[in-house]
Amino acid sequence: MPRVLVVGGTGLAGRAVTADAVARGHDVVVASRRVPDDDAPGYVTGAVYVAADLVSGAGLEEAVDGADVLIDASNGAGRRAAHVFATGAMNLVQTAARFGVGRAVLLSIAGIDDARYPYYRAKLAQERIHLDSALETRIVRATQFHDFVTAIFERGRRFGTVTAPSGTRFQPIAVDDVARVLVDAAEGAGEPNGIVTIGGPRVESARSLARQWKQASGTRRPVLPVRLTGPLGSAWRAGRNLAPEHALDGLGYDAWLGARD
Repeated sequence: MPRVLVVGGTGLAGRAVTADAVARGHDVVVASRRVPDDDAPGYVTGAVYVAADLVSGAGLEEAVDGADVLIDASNGAGRRAAHVFATGAMNLVQTAARFGVGRAVLLSIAGIDDARYPYYRAKLAQERIHLDSALETRIVRATQFHDFVTAIFERGRRFGTVTAPSGTRFQPIAVDDVARVLVDAAEGAGEPNGIVTIGGPRVESARSLARQWKQASGTRRPVLPVRLTGPLGSAWRAGRNLAPEHALDGLGYDAWLGARD
């Protein structure tokens, strides 16, 4: 079986990818800025964890050495995101090419073409670096995770509400479904040097999803519609975050909420 390097393998998506790849029998190495303890939440038994920093390049050579394919599930917050997605991606693909890694798979976001939102522009730059590299690259763009949508609703907790972006629809997808597609791509599925978009099984309004979360969580807090300003809010209200033509027959939001109990 090919040796799979999962970059950012301690994050939400990376943990799911690591678990899927290990379950399929791959030799899996996880590269992250910090190596978790073996009793830490999300630690996947059967994977080997190594410390590597994409931006500084520290530990990258050791991480890519011997890998046949890499899955880039790296992420960054705030200003660090641009460094991770640009400098980090360049360091990663150049180092991987020097060590003979043949294939790369990158996790990205649905609907980010022509984006004005800085985080999305940084993701587009990361995509271009991967596609321009010497590696055979496959990019998987996904709609928002169930966990991401839930985090939006929970932000109103301190105000005693359930916040839901007004005029917005989501097509939430289970991170395990995304991980399956990423590992499929690592095994060779899809067109080389191409972009595949995937979405959750249904498009629903933010208000409807918020009500589902409210019922599942048992909270009595009211759903408060909030108009999200800026380029991100504009993109979501225009439906650029949706991909109904690429819906997967996966775990819907209501079923995901029930499975968490």
